[in-house]
Amino acid sequence: MLRRSRSFAALAILILAMLALSFDTSAQDLVGGAGRTDLSGGAGSSGGTRNSTPRRPKVRNTAASTGVRTVTRTKTVVLTPTTGTLSVAAVSGASLLVEPLRGGEAQEGEIEQNEGQFIFNKLAPGRYRVAAEMDGYTPDEKEVVVVANKTVPVSLNLTPITYDVTIAANVPAGEVRYALVTGIRDASGEMKYNVTGETRVTPLQNGRAMLQNLRPGTYGVDVRSADVGYQTLLATFTLPGQTTYSVTLPKLTSTKTFSAAWVSLDAWDAPAGWRVGSRKLSASGRGVALPRDESARHYKDFRIFSNVKMLNGVAASYVVRAVDSQNYYLIQVTGAQADEPYVLRGFIVRNGTAQRFGTIPADGFTSTLKANQFFSIMIEATGNEFKVSVTDSQTGDVLPLGTLVDPNRNFPIGAAGIAVRDNEQNEIERFVVCTSESADCQRG
Repeated sequence: MLRRSRSFAALAILILAMLALSFDTSAQDLVGGAGRTDLSGGAGSSGGTRNSTPRRPKVRNTAASTGVRTVTRTKTVVLTPTTGTLSVAAVSGASLLVEPLRGGEAQEGEIEQNEGQFIFNKLAPGRYRVAAEMDGYTPDEKEVVVVANKTVPVSLNLTPITYDVTIAANVPAGEVRYALVTGIRDASGEMKYNVTGETRVTPLQNGRAMLQNLRPGTYGVDVRSADVGYQTLLATFTLPGQTTYSVTLPKLTSTKTFSAAWVSLDAWDAPAGWRVGSRKLSASGRGVALPRDESARHYKDFRIFSNVKMLNGVAASYVVRAVDSQNYYLIQVTGAQADEPYVLRGFIVRNGTAQRFGTIPADGFTSTLKANQFFSIMIEATGNEFKVSVTDSQTGDVLPLGTLVDPNRNFPIGAAGIAVRDNEQNEIERFVVCTSESADCQRG
């Protein structure tokens, strides 16, 4: 019976671990440690920290208090024939004031953290104002009558102050990620922000997003466009303060020539099994490699020049206008060992699922597309057309394979990279991406 219980316990732990993995929200995290634009217009704030000095709740002018004495919290009720006790319940951390309405000395105290009660002993009988206040909450107060030799309970309700913030952007759709952050100045004096609260995500629709029920503090926001042609805006704002912000996301179009220097894969987001050696990339194992440099992630019309060797004769695959590693065009030239030997074919990959949008026979190029032989490939992307040609490494002849056309224009802008779709094993010697504005594109 004990063994069966242990088996059930182990199974329960396994299920909980699987559930934890399935609810991983790391993809929704804010960009941490980044410099940010302060939308509030100030110098920034460390945010989210309550003032350690208790604030005294405001005393009404009708009172004639002769002074205020700070008392320490006690859990012991002291009753005498001539004095009474107030037991005040309020939110943890609240500052309290007990003030006699007919004059005399007032008392103040603060409810300790993780506690919800404060006892004021040895109060003269009579009417008192009891008030509570805390940063980020609406104050509350009540009038009570203290009776000799009795304890009077008082509950004060401090409700959190919240704000609704509107973000208006220059893009119609996307999302806003936001969380409480703490700012720290680095060695250069620049303010960097670390996330201290839960990251939330709200959609950006018709150019607007509403961030609701926010507590006071400094918030980091990542404003992201659904169109990859815009840079993500990293910003902060502080509450209380302004609650409506207009933001402009910079429009991005890559124009610089990107040339891979195969020394390491540090500049690439690439599958774990891919390796660099002898200034060549060895691509083996399904996946996609994309440049990390933001300036190489937003090409519209461009050319790819690459030298590639199909080690096992399956295919050479390239990524065109990638939004990310799950959404892109896949342009593929196959070899003798492919499921479809010697074809040029294109796929639209959405959320990791590929749908073909064109196939062109290439069986007239068998001598160029041999296994273990380098050849040069050029992919020219113009609008929704992808013109592909190869150069025979033996003869130097440029051989046009054909033009693939996507009638639906799925991906108008994005990154260029390298892919392994199935069981390809390739070496890539050169990989250059350039636009018509670059002299590199004219030389090829």
